[in-house]
Amino acid sequence: MNLRKLHPALLLIPALMLATTSCLKENVDDCLDNVSKVRIIVRTIAEEIRAETVGRIDNVIIYIFDEQERYVGSWQGDAYTYGQRYVAELDIEPGTYHFVAWTNQGTVYDKTIPTYGKDDPAESLVVSMRYPHDGKITADIDDLHHGMLTGAEVIEAADNEFTVILRPNTYKLNFTVEGIAPGDDQYTFTVRDNFLQFAFDNSVVELTENTVEYIRTTEFHDADLGASMTVLKIMDGRTPHFNFSNTSTGEYLYGDDLVELIKNAYAANGHQVDFDSEYEFDIKLSFRGMLGVTVSVNGWKYNPNEGNIGR
Repeated sequence: MNLRKLHPALLLIPALMLATTSCLKENVDDCLDNVSKVRIIVRTIAEEIRAETVGRIDNVIIYIFDEQERYVGSWQGDAYTYGQRYVAELDIEPGTYHFVAWTNQGTVYDKTIPTYGKDDPAESLVVSMRYPHDGKITADIDDLHHGMLTGAEVIEAADNEFTVILRPNTYKLNFTVEGIAPGDDQYTFTVRDNFLQFAFDNSVVELTENTVEYIRTTEFHDADLGASMTVLKIMDGRTPHFNFSNTSTGEYLYGDDLVELIKNAYAANGHQVDFDSEYEFDIKLSFRGMLGVTVSVNGWKYNPNEGNIGR
């Protein structure tokens, strides 16, 4: 399954879909006389804080809701290039609006209601991930981002410009292992999670009956053993489970609640992880014979049995 391929029809379609309080430039007969020009500047959180890029963005869709959070229309633009100005230009009636942006819809991600249309409430908009029928994800999923601006006042005959900040909904996990003798065996890193859907405000819709497994199987390359994967949003209060095993022998080598593992590593060194601002985690497992396994997360070391061992 090629999760990176986009359907060409979903690209290069900047337009505002028709609704009673909006106007399509291509359908001027449907336009109202008192529409106002609106520019929405789209930026990523990475550019706001001058950090590294936070994933590839092949398209951006902005959903527009009125003051009562009823659906008005949407705008879709093409690929986002970091460092370049990205603008959505709309013609809509003066009033108060809420703008909700999502990225990379159309292949791995899409709204769950294909007939989503005029006057539907914002709470009906749910973005979901498509995944293999067996629930086993063995290739990186596309990056997903969300941005929202509420209470935007569009004024007639004014320069209406707003900014929507995109934040990642996909996180990168980089696993490495030391203390295992190199050989020909294969090893598997697995993160098991409930399938996630996201509501319009980016709150999580958790479906306990839908479980997915992010799986990476690898072997030694020289003395190195590790793998990386992209997973849906990691956040406090959830319980995705991580395990590491020898695929060749079937031996289970280590497992833990992923969120608790990360939090404990930070806490053991007097820090608190902020899942809303950290989107990549380097997780190292160090096997030390009779001493068990030591875990390091972004440089913070933690022994599950002994507590803080420093950095």
